[in-house]
Amino acid sequence: MQLKQIGVVVAIFALAACDPICTSRAPAAGNQHLVFTGPQAGTITDAKTSCTHYPGQKQINFSIGGVLNNQELGLTIQINGYEAPGTFPVGSLLDGAGEVRLQVGTFDASSTTGAGNVTVNSDAKSGSLKVDLLNGEHVEGTFRCDKLDTG
Repeated sequence: MQLKQIGVVVAIFALAACDPICTSRAPAAGNQHLVFTGPQAGTITDAKTSCTHYPGQKQINFSIGGVLNNQELGLTIQINGYEAPGTFPVGSLLDGAGEVRLQVGTFDASSTTGAGNVTVNSDAKSGSLKVDLLNGEHVEGTFRCDKLDTG
């Protein structure tokens, strides 16, 4: 009976020693990597998304919601004149190009003429941006939607 108990203890130790090598545990990857510099400095790596393509209006919208500095964050990327994935200039609403808007708590900032670029990847659900916003804010990084709705 003692031999059986010793065998069980040895098996438990063997499994415990093997765990770091025998199992694959990749760290959970966030669906975003957006770095903000300026008054609302910080990084978000996980967020909820709502993304919609409006083919009839030649528009695609990426809405990203998360938490930055313990405050609710809303980031909206809107591409006007969108027909296919690619790189788009970012400006103001009046420019008729891409527009980026940020709200963190009571802080608001939006893009202006010549603010940067947004790239929509070939899957039309992900991309990257490098954009200067009003009030000294800057956002750079990658975004991804779980799904792309059609409106």
